[in-house]
Amino acid sequence: MQGWYSVRSVFRSDRTEDGQPRRSFEERVVLFRAASFEDALAKGEVEAKCYSAHAADSPHYHMLDHLVAYYIHSDEVLCDGDEVWSCFRDMDTSDELFLKKIFEDENESLTNVWRQKPEA
Repeated sequence: MQGWYSVRSVFRSDRTEDGQPRRSFEERVVLFRAASFEDALAKGEVEAKCYSAHAADSPHYHMLDHLVAYYIHSDEVLCDGDEVWSCFRDMDTSDELFLKKIFEDENESLTNVWRQKPEA
C-alpha cells in the first residue's frame, strides 16, 4: 500500500580505541515514501549499503543482514506525534531486567535522554 514507511537497519563497527578492540552496533530508522513493504525494504537496503560504505570508520563498518519495514500511513504530510517505529518483544521478565537486557549500553552514545535534566 502506497505511503510512508520507516525501515530499520543494523550495523556493526569493529575498531580499535586506545589499543583495545571495540565492537559497536548501530540501529538506524529512516523514512521512505514507497508503494509497498517490498519497495520500502528495497529502498532501505540501497540507503543502508550507501550509509555503510560512507561511514566514518569504513571499512570496519558492516551492514548486518537485518532490515525491517514499518508502515506509518498514507498521508503525504507527516505530523508531530506520528509513530514511525514500533516493536513488540514478548519476554517474561521484570521491567528492570528487560531494560538492562535490551538497552543496557544505549545511553552511552545518546545525546538527549529523557531522564537527563536540561542545563539551566
